[in-house]
Amino acid sequence: MKIKTQQRKKALGSFLFYAVLIGLSITCIYPLLWLAMNSLKTNSELFNNPWWFGESFRFSNYATAWTAGKIGKSFINSTLVAVSSVGITIIVSSMAAFGLTRLKWKLSNPTLSLILMGVMIPIHSTLIPLFTMFNDWGITNKYIALILPYVAFALPTSIFILSGFMSTFPREIEEAVVIDGCGMAGLFWKIIFPMSKTPIATITIYNFVNMWNELMFALIFLSDPVKTTLPVSLTRFRGQYSTNWTVQLAAVVIMVIPSLAAYMFLNDKIIESMTIGSVKG
Repeated sequence: MKIKTQQRKKALGSFLFYAVLIGLSITCIYPLLWLAMNSLKTNSELFNNPWWFGESFRFSNYATAWTAGKIGKSFINSTLVAVSSVGITIIVSSMAAFGLTRLKWKLSNPTLSLILMGVMIPIHSTLIPLFTMFNDWGITNKYIALILPYVAFALPTSIFILSGFMSTFPREIEEAVVIDGCGMAGLFWKIIFPMSKTPIATITIYNFVNMWNELMFALIFLSDPVKTTLPVSLTRFRGQYSTNWTVQLAAVVIMVIPSLAAYMFLNDKIIESMTIGSVKG
């Protein structure tokens, strides 16, 4: 009887566990499905029944959003800014983490602590001084005005993640490589950097999503409509298509796709980085 009771409790616990997981999954997935479903309707179908599919799939909404709504140009602008910022962040943060954790010097720990203090500074608290400074430099309304603050505020978190990972590398690997005649540059690019692909994937998706969706800096620093990024274009989209809600939803879907694609592509690396150290051989 005790065995059957334990089995029933175990089965009930498993049922409740998976029921909660399914419920959470539906909560996360359904808004995306709702968005995609309604982006393929007419406005009348959207207002008549926003909870189910329409009579036909209107893929022309995406064409309208891409061309007439000028989402295509903004998509290219966002891609340029986000990819450039993420690439620079990866290179600079990995080199900084290598220098702070693997090349022990007198002020390495205080320097690392000083860099990590940047995590406590909200990015938008620097909006006014940065705008004043960039305006004096003459770089407002240029992509570099977005790339510089994006990289600067992404570095503390990225260095924190990478330094924690690099500090676990065994010294024997470095010693063997150096004995074989490899210098510090070769050690970093040929050994350390490739071995850090797991945390690099983590900071890539984390920073990409933040930079891709950032609005305030892009709204203030880029006043030229030709150079606007996707979040800014969406804020102006409603004025141009005040009644065409399904086209606006199509534009939102276009904006969401890169973030989802990046997460799906790097998902296994992110999970791997979360489980490092949980199993010992």
